[in-house]
Amino acid sequence: RSIRVTKIHAEEGGAEAEDVTPVDDYPLLPTEGSDSETNDIIINGNNRDDNTAQKQKEATATNLKLQLYQLAASYDRGFGATPKARAQGDDIIQQLAMINPTEYAARGIDGDYNTEAEVPLKAIWRMVWTTAFDVVSLGASPFAAPSAIYQDISNPPIATNIIDFIPRAQTFFPASISPPSLLRAEVATRASSRKGMSNRVGLSFEGIKLQPIELLGQKVDNLPPLNVDLTWPRNLVEQVAEFVPGLESLGLTSITGGGGDGEDVDAPGYFDVEYLDEELLIIRQQVPGGVFALVKVDSCE
Repeated sequence: RSIRVTKIHAEEGGAEAEDVTPVDDYPLLPTEGSDSETNDIIINGNNRDDNTAQKQKEATATNLKLQLYQLAASYDRGFGATPKARAQGDDIIQQLAMINPTEYAARGIDGDYNTEAEVPLKAIWRMVWTTAFDVVSLGASPFAAPSAIYQDISNPPIATNIIDFIPRAQTFFPASISPPSLLRAEVATRASSRKGMSNRVGLSFEGIKLQPIELLGQKVDNLPPLNVDLTWPRNLVEQVAEFVPGLESLGLTSITGGGGDGEDVDAPGYFDVEYLDEELLIIRQQVPGGVFALVKVDSCE
């Protein structure tokens, strides 16, 4: 197919027109059998650009996650981190936050979901890095050392923080000298979404359980645990608040770290999701909390 071009010559006494036929034909649309990649650019140029950008973003995320894992391995999950190492970790996490692929991490966290796919946070997560002082300070005990640390959100809206403790001597000596012992601490919380904050999750503390798992190499998980119920003070205050005007406005119902009804997005007890994909979860606790990086695992064992 060719294009007809009319050339006008303006001369004295009038004008004349002549046809100019291009040497090469100019196809108006890609023809069958033409270069597929060229056709792809003409027809699906935007899609190719989007795919390229997505691949670049995924490659960047993979590289940043590798850097974070290496840092975590070098500094014992943050327990032995220097100020420089913590700054490096913060920089990596800030870069990951800029390419966070999950726009609505708190979706379904209230328990109002039909399928697991509707709850991005639904999983068991094991901590690999933290800057939170309340956790890092656990490593300073001369008697017990923190072992594995989990965030179990396998049954929303219940979210359970799990910390395994082992004797400090167990970190130095082989099992033949120091038989393994393990004590598990579980802090149960009720998670909730915060209105207008798609990546913020409120937490209301409900109880603490201490469960011995192993003692000098022998399984003792059949022993009764020590339970502490944290819901009764809040329930008591809520009941009294009905008869004492103004008591609710004092915020006493959040005495156990309540997340409220979701209306107050800055109410005490929450974390923000900085990054979330199928492998890695990064959360930031409310000030003066800290950052946690956790990887998805199959169980808490």
